Amino acid sequence: MRENRLQINVATGRMTLPVAVLFCLLIWIIGLDSWSELGTLATVALTGYLMIEANTTFSLIRTRTSLPVCIYWCLFSALGFLHPFQWSCCAVPAFMAAAFSLFYSYESARAVFPVFHAFLFLSLGSLAFPQLLYYVPLFLFGAFVFRALSVKSVFAALFGLLVPYLFLFGHAFWHDEMPLFYAPFQELVSFRPVVWSEVSVVEWVSWIVVMVLQMVCSVHYFQVSYQDKSRTRIFLFFWLYLSLFTLLFLLLQPCHLMVLLPIQLIGTSFLAGHLFTLTRNRFASVFFIVMLVSSFLLTCYNLWM
Repeated sequence: MRENRLQINVATGRMTLPVAVLFCLLIWIIGLDSWSELGTLATVALTGYLMIEANTTFSLIRTRTSLPVCIYWCLFSALGFLHPFQWSCCAVPAFMAAAFSLFYSYESARAVFPVFHAFLFLSLGSLAFPQLLYYVPLFLFGAFVFRALSVKSVFAALFGLLVPYLFLFGHAFWHDEMPLFYAPFQELVSFRPVVWSEVSVVEWVSWIVVMVLQMVCSVHYFQVSYQDKSRTRIFLFFWLYLSLFTLLFLLLQPCHLMVLLPIQLIGTSFLAGHLFTLTRNRFASVFFIVMLVSSFLLTCYNLWM
């Protein structure tokens, strides 16, 4: 218990969230290069809020904790190269909203509505980052695992995907700007060469730290998942599959690091929060301290670079 006191206090303490918010704001202020970065900060805040709602609504961690969102905010703040605003940043909260909506479909008698909303948010996010549509098969598989896939829900998913593009088509046709409508599809089928030399050293180091955290937490959850309720297991395994798919996608298309890494951080934060909140052995205590030190060094390194 003495060894895990720091871990327990951070994982379940009421002051963890306010301290994390102050730490993140301080890092953003120190590293602020342009006022446009406040747009990125807004997307990060919205994503974190949706993570809190998901954890509270679906009890992804079976005790009161704000650790997942704190991990997400702190790691995102530490990675200064993610701060410059791009319209593709809007895809991250849309992705989180899509997953949040899909969770509502779990064994629901009216699964059509949450499935429609899930794919609507996914489609809205794809307007900013067309490659988000690559996640459609995974979300359909998620609906199947959640026992929400039927003929009606499939048509609801298809309609949810089409609605934003129907509005985009109407706007492009009315203003005679049809290339605006074609652009997302052209970007979707454009598979760029795998050029890892475009990734800077600081991005390499940051991604490796996140990948190590994800791998350790994923392996750990495979070992202890039997302790959770079946619904919680299904939800967290869904996040695990999304994270692994994102990792593979990032390996094949490192040019999309600015969007894929924040998406990877969401699932990693949930799994890390589960590990540090519910596991109280020597390994968890040591790994928690190692990740605290690594995150602090990563923050300093990114600010220095």
